Amino acid sequence: MPTRLPFQGNSYYHVYNRGLDKATLFYEEKDFERFLYYFSLWIETYKSDLGILAYAFLPNHFHIIFHNKREGHSISRFISKLTSSYAKYATAKYGFSTGKSFFEGRFKSKLITDETYLNQCIFYVEHNALKHQLVEKAEEWAWSSYDTSSHKDWNIEWLELDREF
Repeated sequence: MPTRLPFQGNSYYHVYNRGLDKATLFYEEKDFERFLYYFSLWIETYKSDLGILAYAFLPNHFHIIFHNKREGHSISRFISKLTSSYAKYATAKYGFSTGKSFFEGRFKSKLITDETYLNQCIFYVEHNALKHQLVEKAEEWAWSSYDTSSHKDWNIEWLELDREF
């Protein structure tokens, strides 16, 4: 298997993944809450290397816009910790077969090359629930960075609101 190249330092990436065969990842509110809990837990571990500019968790997939502060594999490690933590939780809760992967292979990532594209990606991620007709207004979807005030009980200090390219 070829060695994966490290992510570039001081760069932005759009990262996403979905359930195996487009299967549902989050069945109820508690599942979204658990994913956000793991998300917060692991970003605390990697906050010196990573920043989060936007995120959206939808029933069968998720999107994250990362600020990768240093060259290396921190994005890969973060996503690995996040998805394996959640997969263990969901497998135990719903009794899924442990012989299959819960997520659809390795996550996908796209390097964001300029500020215009960065803004487009953030808009796309934060309006993804609207695109999938889960809500009528983006602010109605509780599981995105569009309206972080909907998660008053969560520590979301890790969200980077000042965006400089």
